[in-house]
Amino acid sequence: MKKVFKKIINSIKNFFNRMADQEAERIIDYYSQIFETKSDEGGVNERIKTNACRISKFYSIPLEKEERKMKKLVLAILLVGFISFSFATGPRLSCAGEVDILLQKLVEKGILTPGEAQQIGTETKEQVKKEIAKGTYSSLPSWVQNTKLKGDFRLRYQLDHAKTLASGSGTTTTNNRNQARIRLRLGLESKVNDKILVGVGLATGKDDASTIDKDQARSTNQSLGNGFSKHPVTLDYAFVQYSPVSWATIIGGKFKNPLWEPGDLIWDTDINPEGAAVKLTKKLNSKIDLFLTPGIFIIDEYSDEGEDPIMGIMQAGITSQFTDTVSLKTAVSYYDAANVKDLTLDGTTGTNSNTTSSTSGKLLYGYQNIIPAVELTIKEPFKKLGLSLPYLALFGEFVDNVSSSVKQDNTGYMVGLKFGAEKIEKWADWQVRYNYAMLGRDAILDILPDSDRYGGKTGMRSHELMFDWGLGKNTWLGLDYYYGWQLKGNFGSQQSKPASVIQVDWNVKF
Repeated sequence: MKKVFKKIINSIKNFFNRMADQEAERIIDYYSQIFETKSDEGGVNERIKTNACRISKFYSIPLEKEERKMKKLVLAILLVGFISFSFATGPRLSCAGEVDILLQKLVEKGILTPGEAQQIGTETKEQVKKEIAKGTYSSLPSWVQNTKLKGDFRLRYQLDHAKTLASGSGTTTTNNRNQARIRLRLGLESKVNDKILVGVGLATGKDDASTIDKDQARSTNQSLGNGFSKHPVTLDYAFVQYSPVSWATIIGGKFKNPLWEPGDLIWDTDINPEGAAVKLTKKLNSKIDLFLTPGIFIIDEYSDEGEDPIMGIMQAGITSQFTDTVSLKTAVSYYDAANVKDLTLDGTTGTNSNTTSSTSGKLLYGYQNIIPAVELTIKEPFKKLGLSLPYLALFGEFVDNVSSSVKQDNTGYMVGLKFGAEKIEKWADWQVRYNYAMLGRDAILDILPDSDRYGGKTGMRSHELMFDWGLGKNTWLGLDYYYGWQLKGNFGSQQSKPASVIQVDWNVKF
């Protein structure tokens, strides 16, 4: 509203030189009485009505033609402020009705035409509504202006199709599972001051700590059914963020993954790490940005005196804007999962080398990963050919477990592309994505990969094809298809055990 007030004051000043001092003082007096009234003072309704009445009477005084034109301009300005102030007082007065009555009276006296009255009322109300929605309205409490609430809902149909070959029998068994699933996420972020931000998020998901599996950390889905029972909502994230300078941010708690990844070869996107990280950025010039992200993630905690498993992470990267339409982002990461050998980690799929080749086995190796990643983005790539394609991106990622204790099946990679709209923002926006991935059995910890890609396991290869179609602002349909199979020889078997997943989603953001 400061901009509106500034505009009002400037407009008044523009015609002060053309008015008598007495007239100017009278207008300023009315302006002050309206806008200096506080919403927490008593008798707001009466003061607003009185001011409106004074303005109406003021314009009933006989005026010269030139003065009346100037008065008309002043009235429009004051009326904008009056309407805005009425909205600011909220439920304490029926502002909409009073504003309409005032506009009608001014039309009857010939001060405003019906068209002018309608335009002033409509435009001002819309502007105030926009400011309230953005949280920038000056009359809102500061904590409301500094707090943002967001969320999303997803309705999904999912088909899981898997084939297995019974050992020694040559018989193939097919398993199909149909599920209706929902996901709801709510997030709140509030600025404590200019340097500190607090965030809290809730999401559907599993909350039974006695049966920890891969979906505990890697899924926010809830399958419908089970006799109409209630579904749990859990703490998805909770963090505090401190930005002492513009180029450094320190974050601690449970938070969104601060590491950049062009695909999801390493991290399931539902995983929110726990621990602390520092995000450092440096803009070298208009075309080059550098970033560095060190941190420590807490993998698990044990009550005995042994050392808890943690992961130290470091990622360094650069974003280069070659032209207005071509950019390249690259990064190299290093992960050191300390104290994981001889442990059974929560959420494991049992595909890392372990003592029993099951989810109860203890890890045989350590995990120290070097992970380079790259993404090339091109806007309007075929414009010179007369073809309309707004966006194209090619990406790749490689992972190598360099721990001295592991000798084979310790690498993985992903290559892919996406094209169409860069973001789904309106009706008929679309995007297609494809990737091919391979993960050796001991390339990374099996508690991290996407749980939808071959069950979140390592020792596999897979294809993924995705298609999104915009239904309107903040809503779209999605189709996702996975096809994966086990790497032969990684588990002492020549069985490929193929499996596919089909997901049809309706997504809504709010």
